[in-house]
Amino acid sequence: MARIPFQKPKTIEWRILSDRYGRLVAEPFEKGYALTVGNSLRRTLLSIIPGAAVTWARVKGVKDVETPLPGVAESTQDVFLNLKKLAVNVPSGESMETRLEAKGPKAVTGADVSEATGVEVLNPELHIATLEAGATLVIDLGIGVGRGYVASDRHAAGSVPPGAIALDAAFSPIQRVSYDVETARLGKITDYDRLIVEVWTNGAVSPDEALTRAATHMRDQFALLAPEGGEEEEEEVEGAGEGSLQDSLAKPLDDLPLPSRAINALKNAEILVVADLVQKTDADLEQVKNLGDKSIEEIKTALAALGLSLGMRIDPNLLGTLGRGGVK
Repeated sequence: MARIPFQKPKTIEWRILSDRYGRLVAEPFEKGYALTVGNSLRRTLLSIIPGAAVTWARVKGVKDVETPLPGVAESTQDVFLNLKKLAVNVPSGESMETRLEAKGPKAVTGADVSEATGVEVLNPELHIATLEAGATLVIDLGIGVGRGYVASDRHAAGSVPPGAIALDAAFSPIQRVSYDVETARLGKITDYDRLIVEVWTNGAVSPDEALTRAATHMRDQFALLAPEGGEEEEEEVEGAGEGSLQDSLAKPLDDLPLPSRAINALKNAEILVVADLVQKTDADLEQVKNLGDKSIEEIKTALAALGLSLGMRIDPNLLGTLGRGGVK
């Protein structure tokens, strides 16, 4: 089968990159394809990147969240809700235990969680509880490693020790992902997409590392669907080939492999060369007399063989060179 050119991004760069935030710009994509890539990356980033979280808490004498903590201003439920917000990292990649220990009067924060066992607290400023004078608070914490979100009643059997209260765990170190699609230009064609991806993390993983992991996961998943020894990869549309583009746009309709009836219908609608045709949309062609759905599909196939498509926006200067400046 003849190859149909397909544009791949030529520029991929992090415009902003820090430990917890990154802004990536990639361009140009085929029209509509940046949306596909952006949405896939977002879903993968939010679900596949592993991380650590507090999975259980144990306080001596406390059997459930209804039991008050002596000398603590907040309810036990509020304290445990605050513990769920604790952002942690476990470099070893293994589940472990640590302890929060404080003596009042003081505001207990994430900084009071011991890092002696190898647990890194990424938000030490997090408020956990308010301790009255003379009161002490000791909480044993279980740190688990996983992906995504796991409800308190879905932890693996035996992972929550006797006397401990299981907590909902949000393992993902990715706090937020957003993407946007803008119009991009390649040579004299303005019908391409620019993809902008923004990634926020809790600091356990950098945005660029997270995106690399997500993209690698996507590649590996799709590779399973691609048979080995298949056709060679499709060629890119080269931006330097503006002369070839101009030649393609200048072609008269008679040079396209279309039936005479379709060509005559287009000519009657004052569509005379390829440049006129590619600026039309499906809806435009549906209004052309004596042009049916089958002919429209044949037109799309003929244009695709030239690396073109319907609904393209062509640089006015190029249209002027072709003598088609008045075409809308």
